[in-house]
Amino acid sequence: MDIEKLCETAAKIKISRKKFFKSLILLSGALAFLGKTEDAFAHPPSDIEITFDSASKTLKAVIIHQVNNPKAHYIKTVNVGLNGKGIIEHKISAQDNNATQTVSYLIPDAKPQDTVSLEAYCNISGKLKKEIKI
Repeated sequence: MDIEKLCETAAKIKISRKKFFKSLILLSGALAFLGKTEDAFAHPPSDIEITFDSASKTLKAVIIHQVNNPKAHYIKTVNVGLNGKGIIEHKISAQDNNATQTVSYLIPDAKPQDTVSLEAYCNISGKLKKEIKI
């Protein structure tokens, strides 16, 4: 449908061209604004890549969390557990970048065959938990 037909239709329902275009501009502005609020739609991390270095007893995790603005939408908390018991709660105020949050923790009590878990929380909503056996 071209613009002339839209204007004719608007005229039939008693809307002036000026009001029609004003409404069209307002609608376009509202849609543009809604497009900018993508970060408001929360999602949990999509994956967590965990490694454990037994020699240094260091847990490293790369949390995959795609966002547009890592200062407004980010991984806010990381909880670490050892054999089902919480041992670390790490609060974070902004994500490293638009794609990931990398964390590293020394876990001196970890032994072979222990299970280490990591749970990452989005600051808006959503979480993901992964675990590995040492």
